[in-house]
Amino acid sequence: MALNASQPAQAQAGTEELHAALPAMVRDGLSLLNANGLHFAPIRHHSPACALALQAMIAELRPVAVLIEGPDDFDALLPVLLDERTRPPVAILSQNLRETPDDEEEQAAPALQSAFFPFCDYSPEWVALQAGRQAGAQLAFIDLPWRARGTDEGKAEGDVEAARSLMTERYLAHSAWLRTLAARSGCRDQDELWDHLFELRPAARLRNWRGLFADIFSYCAMARADYEEAVLEAEGSLPRERHMAAHIRQWRAKTKGPIVIVTGGFHTSALQAMLATAASEAKPRRRAATSAKTNQGGNWLIRYSFDRLDALNGYASGMPAPAYYQRVWNSAIAAGDGPDLQQVAADALARLARESRELNLAQTISTADVQAALLQACRLAILRGHAGPGRQDLLDAVLSCFVKGAIDEGNLGLAGDIRRVLGGSLLGDVPPGAAAPPLLDDALRLARRMGVRLDDSQPRSMRLDIYRKERHRERSRFMHLLRYLDVGLARWQSGPDFLNGTRMELLIEEWDVAWTPVVEARLIELAPQGSSLAGIALARLRGEEANLAAEGKTRSASQAVVLLTRACLIGLHQRLPVLLDTLAAHLDEDASPHSVIVCGHRLLALWRAREPLGMQEHPQLRALLLRVWPTALYLLPRLAEVKPEEEAAAIASLLSLRAFHHALRALLDNPLPGETADWPARLQAMAGRADAAPGVGSACAALLFLDGHWSEAELSAMLASHFGPGASACDAVRALNGLLSAAPELLLTQARLREDVNAILAGWDDATFIRYLPDLRQSFAQLKPQETAQLAATLADANTPGLPLAVDWHGASEQDMLAGAVLQAALAESLARDGLSAWGGTS
Repeated sequence: MALNASQPAQAQAGTEELHAALPAMVRDGLSLLNANGLHFAPIRHHSPACALALQAMIAELRPVAVLIEGPDDFDALLPVLLDERTRPPVAILSQNLRETPDDEEEQAAPALQSAFFPFCDYSPEWVALQAGRQAGAQLAFIDLPWRARGTDEGKAEGDVEAARSLMTERYLAHSAWLRTLAARSGCRDQDELWDHLFELRPAARLRNWRGLFADIFSYCAMARADYEEAVLEAEGSLPRERHMAAHIRQWRAKTKGPIVIVTGGFHTSALQAMLATAASEAKPRRRAATSAKTNQGGNWLIRYSFDRLDALNGYASGMPAPAYYQRVWNSAIAAGDGPDLQQVAADALARLARESRELNLAQTISTADVQAALLQACRLAILRGHAGPGRQDLLDAVLSCFVKGAIDEGNLGLAGDIRRVLGGSLLGDVPPGAAAPPLLDDALRLARRMGVRLDDSQPRSMRLDIYRKERHRERSRFMHLLRYLDVGLARWQSGPDFLNGTRMELLIEEWDVAWTPVVEARLIELAPQGSSLAGIALARLRGEEANLAAEGKTRSASQAVVLLTRACLIGLHQRLPVLLDTLAAHLDEDASPHSVIVCGHRLLALWRAREPLGMQEHPQLRALLLRVWPTALYLLPRLAEVKPEEEAAAIASLLSLRAFHHALRALLDNPLPGETADWPARLQAMAGRADAAPGVGSACAALLFLDGHWSEAELSAMLASHFGPGASACDAVRALNGLLSAAPELLLTQARLREDVNAILAGWDDATFIRYLPDLRQSFAQLKPQETAQLAATLADANTPGLPLAVDWHGASEQDMLAGAVLQAALAESLARDGLSAWGGTS
């Protein structure tokens, strides 16, 4: 269907209403847009309409200079910006390490701060550079350097990376005047209003740069009227504008001929006012000399991506849906006049349908759906007075024709498809080694070697068979290396966790990998620490070694083995001999049985994975494993000396040592030194200690019985010492908890033990039983639900033979049980008072 391009009535009416509402001061400013050889181009960042008008403006005026809003220290990057190998989207990354503040809360924040200044093909700033060069103009940035601005300027709300935008448009987004204008124009937000008034004009009006920039000037000047001067001074706008005005004065004084000034429309009226008065600064303000504590950072040209540029993803300025507007721009450049918006919409709809089919969604988009949506978008454009279907016309048509259910299904639904198609994930490119630190080049070289996609920021899954493929092991080490340096390239999803010794049965690692501008920014942050990833990682690892050694007497074998494992994971195998010696020293001096036992399990994980981790050439690993066992046995008595609040952890360590013992015997061929006598002897000594923690002692007794060293009679005799006459109820509960923690099945399988425990608990009076009932319930929680039901049925049959359990107690809470016990005691007292005690007996 062909559009009736002669119906831009609504958009024309909107701009006429805009001009009618202008105060006199704004109308006076319109006359100064092109006066005294100064030609102002008020723009919105990343606007194709502004870029097209600016292209026509520079081609007509042939200026001697093009001055662009942007930190003036960016001038040093003009050669690489103009390099023909630079392909947008790209961004200038500005970094600064500010002085350490005195306030402790401020010190917790990272000192290094980063800000982005992005360019894409249709950014007016980028077009100004390219068109200005073609016209033979001098080029310069004129804004205040970011490092001289306030620390919070441009910080996007909710930006988890704490990276700022130097193109903020929060003034327009928060303008009450623009919200009112949007409502009166039938637009839902400022983005739709902007498209309605500016982007969706006929081609002739887009190329009429005088008319377009006059309308944008009025639009932004009215938005500025919502803000007080004191607010603009405090948040940094006025200092920046004084700096830009001083630059403009200097350029006007030293050049003859037209000068084009490209700034955000919000600043244009203020610049005019400052240039008309002598009160503003005569020269641009320079940065003060920095102190020794301040690292000035630097400016770097890096690759940027559409997903970071998308305003809908939280970017602080510019247009949403960059892939859509890239198609609009490409269409306009190909036509040499204005964009074919109908063809752009058709291409976007076709791609949306194709991607939905490729994802095998339950509801795919047919060709008929695409045709209906295109027709709908064109009719909406005519109804709204647009020169062709715009972004919002396209979205409305999609909602009308494609959505047959909910659109809130995340990335797997239509909403995610729309975001990908209109937002895109394109990455730009910069010349190799251009204004980039060696670390970034090293990371890019390794990433290419490891098969990481560098031309697309879309996350991709990577599955690595680390046990069978050496190439996959190299990739795994690269991913772990960047994860260790917190670069943000890869997110670990699943696989064996060698550091903690868990999920060792898994053979495949899975990662989500995406090379984004944030990755490059993080690498540049790390650049002062070294020129290679391996070098920085080695320095960080050695720092952790130094911190571990600085702990003095509190040696930690468990932490030492973590460093050893990490070195294997990230590929620093040259450090393994030193780390093995460090681990041996810590193992000799570590006084914590828990730490030594954890060390043993982590060494077992290393032994099992010695081939993928590259440890097969280090025989010290086996020797260390054999040293763990006698060391742990030597420290084992300390587990019996713990406080009540430490008893659960001590029991867990005891059970962990037994598991280590069994695993070690299964993995190694030779028997462990002295294992036949030492292990049961140590357990028996701990079980028989009068001063031993009751839970630890009963756990040792349970393990002796399980391993065949004690009989049931010996086990019952030991427990009787904790439950019998003279024993405290508290110690009895702790002993029962140790027994059930070590071997909960014993109460089910050993009748004599069950009878003894039942008899001892039956001997308690009601007050004692009620007092320790919560602790008992916690102890019996070691049993599985089915085991609990089985034990309850067995005890009920023993205590009340022939009386079935008619009540289901599975849903009873602790409060219910306590209330029931109190009620039972009150009932027994009442029956005794009335001489009916026999009624409370068993039937």
